[in-house]
Amino acid sequence: MKRLILLAGAVSLAVVGIDHYDIDVKRNVAKVRQLIQPLTENNQLAQDISEKIPWSELESTEMAELLDHPRVKAYLDREQLKQEIKEYFADLGNLSSSEAWDAIEKVEREKRVTGYEALSMKLAWLEKNSLNEADFKQRAEELFNIYRDKAQSVISRYDPHTQVPGFSTYKDLERSIVEEVQQMTSFPNGMNKQEYLRQRLQEARETVYGT
Repeated sequence: MKRLILLAGAVSLAVVGIDHYDIDVKRNVAKVRQLIQPLTENNQLAQDISEKIPWSELESTEMAELLDHPRVKAYLDREQLKQEIKEYFADLGNLSSSEAWDAIEKVEREKRVTGYEALSMKLAWLEKNSLNEADFKQRAEELFNIYRDKAQSVISRYDPHTQVPGFSTYKDLERSIVEEVQQMTSFPNGMNKQEYLRQRLQEARETVYGT
């Protein structure tokens, strides 16, 4: 029981920081030590956790329980898919072309890559799977058009007045300050109109946004 409690604590710490550690999906995945192998050997948190776990006493059932943790499993699955895509483009993996395309779509859908990164991978996929240069150019142009239309759709729906906290308040202040400064004929501290206007607008931004 004592070991299980200790293992539960290790799981909690490993899962909270799971994105900061490198798990080798291809080699020795069953070794619990790899679940907290840090990206840099001097990571103090990983060292502290490692020192507190009785590695030699861990039983296979306890290791299986750790590896079966939902967030650990999800992380391993994500890393494995990422590795499979990498191997596909290096002509080393087992993914078919259709499976590789689906994998790219999956990581894009889950927002694990940016739209630009997904487009780059899809272009690489097209280059690998097109019949010839003319076929590639035609399909690449169609793909560009799809992403351009997506971007324009996002831009058209973007409304800072409703999507950016404080934006409407700042714009009201900005309009009021500009009107006020335009009516002034003298300015404090030897500033000219533009310098004073910049100062007032900066003060308004700090008031609204806190920066």
